[in-house]
Amino acid sequence: MSDRPDILREYRVTVVPAEEAGPRAREPDDLGLRTKFGGEPDAIQGGGDDGEKTCPQCFRRMHFVAQIDSFEFNGENNPNRKDYGDEQFMFGDVGMIYVWFCFNCLTPHAAIECY
Repeated sequence: MSDRPDILREYRVTVVPAEEAGPRAREPDDLGLRTKFGGEPDAIQGGGDDGEKTCPQCFRRMHFVAQIDSFEFNGENNPNRKDYGDEQFMFGDVGMIYVWFCFNCLTPHAAIECY
C-alpha cells in the first residue's frame, strides 16, 4: 500500500526544443532531471525496455514518445527535490517511466527501469 495521497501534487511542464535548452548534466548530476519528449530513451539498465518496440496490436514499429524521471529525487542539483518521505514522484530507486506510442492504431505502451 502506498503512502501517497489519492491525488498527487501537480506540476506544470514547459517544453523547450533540445537545441535551445543546452547540454544536459551528466550522471549522477542529472538524476531527477532526465524527463524529456522524443529522441532516444536514456536507458538505466543498458537493455530492457529502452530499445525499439513493436506494437502488440498491429505489429508495426512504435515511436518513443517520452521518459518521466523520478523528478522529486533529493539531489542537490534538482530544483524539484523533496525530502525522503515527502516525494510523490519517485519511481522505484530513482527510476524512469518510458512511453511509446503506435501512430498507426493509437496503442500506447509504458515501462519502467530502476537502478
